[in-house]
Amino acid sequence: MTQVNQGKFHLALSLCVLLIGSLMSAASMANMPILKGIGGDFSLRSSKGGEVRLSDFHDKVVMMFFGYTNCADICPTTMAHISQLMNQLPSETRDRIQVLFISIDSDYDTPKHLNKYLSYFDPSFIGLVDEREKIDEVAALFKADYTKLAEEKVTTEYKKLSLEDSKAPKRQGYLYSHTAKIFVLDGKQRVRGFFYTGTPIDEMRQQIESLL
Repeated sequence: MTQVNQGKFHLALSLCVLLIGSLMSAASMANMPILKGIGGDFSLRSSKGGEVRLSDFHDKVVMMFFGYTNCADICPTTMAHISQLMNQLPSETRDRIQVLFISIDSDYDTPKHLNKYLSYFDPSFIGLVDEREKIDEVAALFKADYTKLAEEKVTTEYKKLSLEDSKAPKRQGYLYSHTAKIFVLDGKQRVRGFFYTGTPIDEMRQQIESLL
């Protein structure tokens, strides 16, 4: 093969590699398209102290869940599921992901209480809570519907995860009906899709890595 033909061959090979890479990238993007009309920046009190904005996590993939610590089932199950995913990721990938737990129960949950709750799953998880009006604004941004079941209460005695001292009297808090979606946001705070407790870990990992 002459030098000219070799040059043409290598050029064609390079173009093929670039084309394949572009197609793979496009396929990854197609798996989690940008969802229009949902999301936006906000600021709330953090379980780590002070106040944080969603935009503080620029260039990180964010997994965000709306729940409450007095939840008896779906919230601890979902946090455990996300924790299982995080534990399977290499440290350099984990550093590029932030998990946010937004409490819809501003009457019961405090930043300190949220921090204790989330530490059982992963110390890197951040809880967010604030006045009811601010929580409602954020929930509306993400179309995260929730309803306080005013006439129904749940005792901490039967929760899957109790933060109370075993000798302390059992407290009661209101039940909430809320979305079970895990919102997935890219590094530009754009909503790219949703996970659920039933989403396979391998699928979650693949989708997350496509956004990094």
